[in-house]
Amino acid sequence: MKRVAGVVVLAVVAALVWATAPAVSQPKVVRIGDLGSKVGVFEGYGKYQTMGIQMAVEELNARGGVLGHRVEIISEDDETKPAPAVRKAEKLILQDEVKLLVGVVSSGATMAVMDVTKKHKTIHWNSVSCAEFMRTTKFHKYYFSNQPDSRMQANGLAKYIVDQMGKRVYIFYTDYAMGQSDGRQFKTALERLGGEVVGVAGAPLDTKDFSPWFGAINAATPEVLFLAFAGTDSLRLMTQLHSFGMTRKYKLAGIDCFLLQQDLPSIAEPMEGFVQLNHFSAYNPDTNMQAFNARFKKKFGVDANIAAGAYDAVHFWAAAVEKAKSFDPDRVALAHEGMCLDNTHIGRQCIRKEDHQVVMDMHLYQVKGGKNLPIARIAGTDSIGEPMVGKDPVEGFSWELKKKN
Repeated sequence: MKRVAGVVVLAVVAALVWATAPAVSQPKVVRIGDLGSKVGVFEGYGKYQTMGIQMAVEELNARGGVLGHRVEIISEDDETKPAPAVRKAEKLILQDEVKLLVGVVSSGATMAVMDVTKKHKTIHWNSVSCAEFMRTTKFHKYYFSNQPDSRMQANGLAKYIVDQMGKRVYIFYTDYAMGQSDGRQFKTALERLGGEVVGVAGAPLDTKDFSPWFGAINAATPEVLFLAFAGTDSLRLMTQLHSFGMTRKYKLAGIDCFLLQQDLPSIAEPMEGFVQLNHFSAYNPDTNMQAFNARFKKKFGVDANIAAGAYDAVHFWAAAVEKAKSFDPDRVALAHEGMCLDNTHIGRQCIRKEDHQVVMDMHLYQVKGGKNLPIARIAGTDSIGEPMVGKDPVEGFSWELKKKN
């Protein structure tokens, strides 16, 4: 009986100790959303976007997180389509309660997601897609971008084409938001500089056979063939152009996301001499790019590429949160404006207050032996152009692409 009583007493004491002991605090967590193409035409861009985000988050957590919160990533596939992108963005914001959304890859999907992030007041960073509407008619206070849009790219590359490659240019584009935007902006820039656009044509996204367009291109007798495609579309297009002898017949140039460095060795011969605007190359001797690429390659075993902008996006957001001392989206959005970071993948970058576009230096590269090698540098202030928030970028544009936005 004494033994039973003793056990009871010990149990009661233990219960009292447990009840009065301070609860073990659970680590505070803040989630960010990674939304992009995980399969399909733009799979490579989505893959490297995720890698950039992962690298940034590991660095943040290693130094204590953001406002004492450990950062977690939730990734979703947008299927490179607006409707799934909207559904996944809603899920990330409403169900997962992310405080930052990075993405997406496709310009059409990005613009659709912008409506969601505006509605739910969610900080939204774009580091890949480039249609000009995102900092004009679609712009909102929670949206930021460190991807050069079509206007910036045209301002950077068109002069080199006219001065160094030829004045007669044929524009061939992927017929959706990104390609249409690039086509408009490059046509405008080329003609302003004295170039002649001798023809334009658009092929649907994920086209398998491009040869039906080759006859019109040859009939126009261009000196330069300008290409606004991306991902596996670009791989197929270049392979087919080469088999028809057109890569030797014309000088070729294209947009910054035409092909990632990782794709070039597999089609080195068709791409030889191709001129491309870009803000990053693993083969650029710039000390900032080399330092970043060394860290990236040590972690993932491969070189970085332009999707490294997602890395900077996370660090910009974290710095803005720390500056605002809050995750409140209005305060964080305001803290972003005018902010500069030095340790980005290309060195110092600053966010322009008026349209939340990062002012970044860019480089022209020429493919030689399957490598993007730098041939010229373009200051960010020379390519960004004036702010056009709320202005229709196709107003007064008489070309057929005006109707396709």
